[in-house]
Amino acid sequence: MSVDPNVDHHAHDPEDEDQPSDDPTIREAQELEAKMRRALATKEDPLRDDESTSERLRRLARENSASDDT
Repeated sequence: MSVDPNVDHHAHDPEDEDQPSDDPTIREAQELEAKMRRALATKEDPLRDDESTSERLRRLARENSASDDT
């Protein structure tokens, strides 16, 4: 079995579901990454008709703030 010398074995895997970092800068980046991943269209959750990714981000933010208010 060959080993890829370019693989970063210490890289973050978003599937790890790690706890947020204690470092505020890293935690902010983790939160931004999570928000961007939620906005991406998937087969299970496609974009609505005539909706862009940025519009989807705004819609998700509105839905989150509405659910936080209740």
